Amino acid sequence: MNRHEQEAIVNAAALQTVCSQLYQKVGVAQSDADTVAEMQVLMDLRGVHSHATRAVPRYVRGIINGDINPIPELQRLEDNTASVLLDGDRGLGHLVGVRAMNIAIEKAKSASIGVVIVRNSNHFGAASSHAMRAAEHDMIGFATTNGLGVNVAVFGARSTSIGNNALSFAIPAGEEPPIVLDMACGAAAAGRIGTARLYQEKIPFGWGLDADGNETDDPGKVAAILPAAGPKGSALAIVMDVLCGPLSGGLMGINKHYQPGDAPREKRVSAHFFFAINIASFTSIVEFKAEIDRQIRMTRQATPRSGFTRVTLPGEIEWELTQERRSNGIPLHQEPLQELEQLADELGVEIPWDRV
Repeated sequence: MNRHEQEAIVNAAALQTVCSQLYQKVGVAQSDADTVAEMQVLMDLRGVHSHATRAVPRYVRGIINGDINPIPELQRLEDNTASVLLDGDRGLGHLVGVRAMNIAIEKAKSASIGVVIVRNSNHFGAASSHAMRAAEHDMIGFATTNGLGVNVAVFGARSTSIGNNALSFAIPAGEEPPIVLDMACGAAAAGRIGTARLYQEKIPFGWGLDADGNETDDPGKVAAILPAAGPKGSALAIVMDVLCGPLSGGLMGINKHYQPGDAPREKRVSAHFFFAINIASFTSIVEFKAEIDRQIRMTRQATPRSGFTRVTLPGEIEWELTQERRSNGIPLHQEPLQELEQLADELGVEIPWDRV
């Protein structure tokens, strides 16, 4: 069965409405529910389904189970000229991240750069959904995160010892789409491996190891994800872990997972790191954007090598997918879509799918 036969096409606006209503049903304020739903649907539009509405049932059930606070009251533990340390009060990571990046943007308006570190949060979705907020304000945005899970083998190891810590940079352009890097430090995101498993597809060798420490192309047998680019991915994952864990007063991922001891919850759950750089503090925004545009256009002129039809910039394919899917709908795998529909039925949310 090919991919298209396993999918249904769903209208983006209808999907966003349903997701928002699901969050509202479990106590999230309407404006907050709208924000989180918009962020998750945006990732479906961009083709990052592993960090999009597929995760809604997990978050909603996390609220029902008491693991996630639907109405967090963020506390500023430290507040300086250009930086803030926040306690996320166990809130939805998307919502905590939005508030954190907004603070970073405000700090950068007066201090040239704003840094916000968050502890005691939850999974915040795709890192790019936060970094791009700064780009909308003519700033360079950055976001990274660590959590409880460790699923990547450090270079040279066969067992897991660090999280697949994601990071994203977003750089505004002028007439061209922004440059958006969004990457896991492993050879692939765990969600991408999960997607291959969902579609019953093989993965490339070099993505993961099985329980015996051998490379595998079976997504169902991956016991450890290999680091991206060998030691480089390993090093990046460790650095991201430091920015989120110890710098927030928390723990490195491996210590959260294997040696939590008596550490309080806020040290053992998701932590995030954000910054925003105010371009206007350093140079003309107009000149900056014009140079980024020139770089993008020159890069596209590069001759593709064998096996490639074109040369693209980071985030360019996702940008194009977004425009196309806003018009023609989002292809979603039937299985997670049915899970979403089942949750809607449980909570009394109407499914108004406009299948384009």
